[in-house]
Amino acid sequence: MELTETLKGAFAPLADFIAAHPEIILEPSEVSIPQEVRGEFYRRFDEARRAVVASHLDALPVDAAALARRMAEVEREVTGLLGLERIDAPVDLASFLENPAEGLARVLYNRMFDLLQGKMTGEEFETRAGDDLRMAAVELYRLGYERWAALSIIRMLDPEEGFGVELDEDSKPFLGPLTEIAFGRQAHHPTMRLPEFVLRLRGSGRLVAVKVPLAREVDGYGVRYKPAVRPRKKTGDTSYTLDSRVMLLSLMESPGSIPVFADIYECTRTSPDVMIEFAAAGELEDSFAIDLLRKHLWDLKPKDGGSVVVIGPLPAEPPELPGARLVAPGFDTAGLGNLIEPLRA
Repeated sequence: MELTETLKGAFAPLADFIAAHPEIILEPSEVSIPQEVRGEFYRRFDEARRAVVASHLDALPVDAAALARRMAEVEREVTGLLGLERIDAPVDLASFLENPAEGLARVLYNRMFDLLQGKMTGEEFETRAGDDLRMAAVELYRLGYERWAALSIIRMLDPEEGFGVELDEDSKPFLGPLTEIAFGRQAHHPTMRLPEFVLRLRGSGRLVAVKVPLAREVDGYGVRYKPAVRPRKKTGDTSYTLDSRVMLLSLMESPGSIPVFADIYECTRTSPDVMIEFAAAGELEDSFAIDLLRKHLWDLKPKDGGSVVVIGPLPAEPPELPGARLVAPGFDTAGLGNLIEPLRA
């Protein structure tokens, strides 16, 4: 294992332990860590990982700690409002939002072994580890911000009660108890894309159906031709997928009028009252990303025209998205609140 002067301090306890235990094999084509030393090996391995992350934290292009603080606050408030047992999230994202440094340490697992096995030099490790941490921090921050924004919108709707959405034996949706929220988790069905839960708003008693699907899932809502064979594989849970999401919100006339946002076999769609997409500032200069936004707006035809929440500053020359609003509220919840006025008016 070749270490640079920068890495020697972080890796010294681990390197000393490996040197003192010749039974540990770390070769380019073989890894063997005997059971009797495995616990202490990984304790020192994790310490080294955390030390590497700590040396890069100040140079990261995002303020992960600020996002983590706000996330903890909004999760606590939404959990209390709806009496939830928990709000679920993918492991990597949840780890990052709970403790950014610990969450980012997960990114370095394979790189660390590449270094220990002599597959790369210390200089190569420093360069690639730094790149990995920056890329992971930017991506996890983006997904964390989307999650914070969605939960903040739920909080601003001020629900007094929440309901899950279930399916009966005839695949008719009905309201049931809500014990947890997991964005992307709906009742399993091969073709229908249903709300994940429904909120009853305090005071007005209005019912709002909520769905937070993957953006790439929404790409398939605009099916123009009925498949030759009805799909049979049940789907309904993308909650553990790390990818950008869209928020769909629809008013319901009654508990029995649960919208089916899309049926990919029947080629039907129900326009949401409010549709919120997310985009990093740089994506607004990407023609492919802009075309996808336009496609989503065209396919779903949200009644509010649609909104795009920009993560970062608005560009000097925003792209043309007919009918849609571009906003960059940052952590100003008032800016997000304006997007849901159609549900509260």
